[in-house]
Amino acid sequence: MVHPLSSLTLGGDGPHDDRTVPLRAVTERRALGLRTLVPPPAAEPPVRWALVSELTDPVPYLRGRELLLTAGVNLPEDSEATARYVTGLIGAGVSALGFGVTPVHDVVPPALVEQCRSQGLPLLEVPRETPFVAVSQAVGEALEELHVQELRRLGDAHRALAKAVTAAAPVERVLRTLAQALDCWAALTTERSMTHARSVPVLTDEVAELIAKLRTPGGPRSAKARMAGEEVFLHAVGEGAESSEVLLIGRAAPFGMTDRAVLGTAVALLGLLLRSPAEHGGTPEALLTRLLLGDGPVPDLDGLVAEVVGAPEGELRVAHARWRGRGARPSGPALADLFGTPLVDASTDVVRAIVPAGRTPADAEAVLDRLRRAGWLAALSGPARASGLASADRQASALLVRVRAMDQPLMWSQLDDPFEVAIDAARARDAARALLGPLAEDTETARGLRETLRVWLARHGNWDRAAADLGSHRNSVRYRIGRIERDLYVDLADPEHRMRLWFALNWLDVD
Repeated sequence: MVHPLSSLTLGGDGPHDDRTVPLRAVTERRALGLRTLVPPPAAEPPVRWALVSELTDPVPYLRGRELLLTAGVNLPEDSEATARYVTGLIGAGVSALGFGVTPVHDVVPPALVEQCRSQGLPLLEVPRETPFVAVSQAVGEALEELHVQELRRLGDAHRALAKAVTAAAPVERVLRTLAQALDCWAALTTERSMTHARSVPVLTDEVAELIAKLRTPGGPRSAKARMAGEEVFLHAVGEGAESSEVLLIGRAAPFGMTDRAVLGTAVALLGLLLRSPAEHGGTPEALLTRLLLGDGPVPDLDGLVAEVVGAPEGELRVAHARWRGRGARPSGPALADLFGTPLVDASTDVVRAIVPAGRTPADAEAVLDRLRRAGWLAALSGPARASGLASADRQASALLVRVRAMDQPLMWSQLDDPFEVAIDAARARDAARALLGPLAEDTETARGLRETLRVWLARHGNWDRAAADLGSHRNSVRYRIGRIERDLYVDLADPEHRMRLWFALNWLDVD
């Protein structure tokens, strides 16, 4: 049977997918003195919480997978009513019943024991010396221990995926790492081929049909199925029309929340790595850097990117730097060592890097100072999470123009600009688009004119310095500025027009 899902989330596919611990995690705690009167009929039942109820019918107040505790205050006395009570608990999804002896009952009622045994509901005897709150506390402690273990496992998986994505053949490495982390098989399918890690069983017709649905524009993004006794998860990779690849994983044991979190990270990484690969060259680290700093959708990769760059707090900055030293510009591992991060893109004259934000502004200033002493003039964006790196990249790009004009490194101010506090950002961007007119368009010509205008304004209208910064002839700069004046109907000899356009350029580029 195949179950399509609208999306793959950490919450799973139903109301019973919360974090749970096996019942034995409670019964094996000797200090509680619990005695198992009716053992689980098969697999160890999962427990999400323990609660006390003396209601004759607690079913309306249950969510399922509870360890229900009772002293039998209102327990039915006749066998038929007891049978209905147990049937109701089973129907509500209760994992086990804990019965506390004394002061109401000296022993667990035989009728209750019989019904639990006949209907398959695990039954525990809670001794008089053990208060119910101690049982609830034990469940909470077991859940917390599991939480710590799962966080550690998630961190280990993120570190392994971080190494995989910055290694040679990153797509294949990500698949192998995913399979190892989840102890499953993994496969990435396209319309013509399949890349896999571990042995993949023959796909059933149902799964093949589901893969086709995931490739359909506007169709579901993910699904799950049962195949040959295994649970199989499927997820489209990429966005929109790019979703021709589908990731599949499968194993006999169900996938828990941490497993799905690891899967979600792998899907996000594969989506980045497979986004127009023909357009990207260089190392995997440079590829990942360009993808994270690009304008395309970036999934939630805060934890993984922090692992890659060594930022335990999770906050990052984007650095833009130009070589001002003597001799040939450093490259390769030397750049990674200098910037303190493997995520460096040196494919243009401006080197871009994703670096740790640092605990204090002084840490960021130390990065700028280190770069300057090594022959680089750099600009640092403000702090950002992984999802905000594209905006931080634009900050650093805009700031580098000012850095070159002033001939000194700068960091995006962490202090509130009183104008930014007073001005609504959305309205300011709309005003910037209106002021810039055709220069606000997302075309190569418009971007080139904006860059010329920004550099020329930063150089206070100095033709020679602006031309040097742009790598153009001064007559070319004059022509472009003249074109901007004609297109925007402005006189750039007027300082008010210059001021308006400077603010417009900055507001257009800041999210």
